[in-house]
Amino acid sequence: MSNVLKELKAEISRLARKEVRGELAPIQRVNAAQRGLIAALRRQVDALQREMGVLKKAAPKVEKVLASKKEPEGRFWITGKGVKALRKRLGLTQAQFGKLVGVSVPTVVKWERSKGKAPIRLKAAIARLQAIRGMGKKEAAEILGLGKKSKGKAPRKTTRKAKTA
Repeated sequence: MSNVLKELKAEISRLARKEVRGELAPIQRVNAAQRGLIAALRRQVDALQREMGVLKKAAPKVEKVLASKKEPEGRFWITGKGVKALRKRLGLTQAQFGKLVGVSVPTVVKWERSKGKAPIRLKAAIARLQAIRGMGKKEAAEILGLGKKSKGKAPRKTTRKAKTA
């Protein structure tokens, strides 16, 4: 009797394995296809990262471009309104302008809010501002790597309704 039970148990195990194998075959095929897709995507990401590294090395740095320009001579000062007007003329946001000059956004905000002469402490920032003063929109966009156009925030338009008496 023990022998029959052993054989019955072995047959049940064999049939169960066969059923499980049959059920898992389509899942294994999909899994293999997914692994192949993931491997292809990893290769693509690696290729893009290598290309990005090459492009980063080829792109000029803001500091190098500004340093290669002729060094400004003489004394220089600019008002808060002048800083804002210069930024608006170039069509840059405060963050982009700060990156171009080499200062933080709060510094640009402080300069723009100042009454009279802007409180610029860094000599390098003064030199950069002098160099930027002679730039156009396209040149500033090229240095920042913005492409053809650089767009700042558009001024908000307000509409006022006439009061009725």
